[in-house]
Amino acid sequence: MSFIYVYERGAKIGVQNNCVVIESEKENIKRTLPIEGVENIVIFGDATLSTSSVRQFLERDINLTWLSSKGKFFGRLESTRGVDIHRQRRQFACGEDETFCLELSKKIVLAKVKNQITILRRYQRNRQAAPVQSNIEAISRLLPIIEQDTSINVLMGHEGLAARNYYQALGLLVDQEFAFNGRSRQPPRDPFNSLLSFAYTLLMYDVYTAAVNRGLSPYASYLHSIRKGHPALCSDLMEEWRAVLADSLALYVTSKGIIKRTDFEKVQPEGGVYLNASASKTFIAEYEKKVRTRSQYINYVDYPVSFRRGIEMQCQRLARAIEDGDPSIYQPVVIR
Repeated sequence: MSFIYVYERGAKIGVQNNCVVIESEKENIKRTLPIEGVENIVIFGDATLSTSSVRQFLERDINLTWLSSKGKFFGRLESTRGVDIHRQRRQFACGEDETFCLELSKKIVLAKVKNQITILRRYQRNRQAAPVQSNIEAISRLLPIIEQDTSINVLMGHEGLAARNYYQALGLLVDQEFAFNGRSRQPPRDPFNSLLSFAYTLLMYDVYTAAVNRGLSPYASYLHSIRKGHPALCSDLMEEWRAVLADSLALYVTSKGIIKRTDFEKVQPEGGVYLNASASKTFIAEYEKKVRTRSQYINYVDYPVSFRRGIEMQCQRLARAIEDGDPSIYQPVVIR
C-alpha cells in the first residue's frame, strides 16, 4: 500500500483509466500514478477534486487528508466501511480501566525511552566530541523507575524528564549549523525543530490511517489526555516510532546535506521556521524511502517488514489487546 503526496500549487486531482492524475498549470506538471494499492492521498495547500473522483476514492477506501502548506491539519475524508463499533466500544471500555491504561502506557513509554537511548548511542559514535554520555546515563536511570510508576501522571512526568535530556543531547549531535536548544513547536522556531515537526506530522497520518483501517477510533487514547479534535490514540501509538523514524530522519538529511540551512524560510508574524516548497518535496521523498525500508524490529514475526507495514501490525496488535482486555498482548517496537 502507498501514499500519494500532492504539493503542487493549484493542483487538480482526478481519476482516469485506473490512474490518479495530478495536474498543475501553475507548475506545468502532470503526474499519473496507478490507483491500485493507493491507501491515502495527502494534500498540502490548495487542490481541487471532481465529485466523481472523490466517489471513486471512497469506493476504493482511499482516504483524503488535507494539510496546509506548512503541515497544519485541516480535515480528512474517509469511507465509513472500516468503522468497527464493537471494537470501538471495547476500546472505550479499556480506556476506563486504570490498570489497562497504566500497563499499556508503561510499555509504550519504556519503548520510546529505550529507542531514544539507541538513537543517541548510534549518532554519538560519529560525534565523539559531543558530550552526551551524561544525558544517556540520566535517561537510562529512569527506566527502572518508569517500570514502577503507579499512575499515568507520574509516568508522564518521568517521560518528560527523559525527553528533556534527550532533546538536549540531540541538539549536540546535529551538525553545528542545525544545533538547537530544545524542542519548540506551534510554531517551530529553528530549522531542526521544523524538520522534527514536519516528520511528526507525516508520521501522525501514517498512524492515523493504520488505526482507522483496523477499526480503532483515533481519538480514544490510553496515555495522552483526550481533547476535542485531537487524535490522541495516534499520539500514543507514535511514541515508539518517533526516534526510530522521525528523529533519525531529521539527523540523516541534515548530516548528509540533503536538507540545507538555506532551505528554510521564516513566516511572519508568527515567527515560525518552515521548509520551502522544493525542500518539502525532498523531505517527503526521504520520509517515504524511510517508511518503506524493511527491518526485523517486529519481534513477533520472523521476517522483515517495512516500517509502514510495522505500524499497521502494531495497530492490529493493539486491537487484539483491546478485544482481550489484556495489555500484555501489545509488544512495542524496540530497536537495537
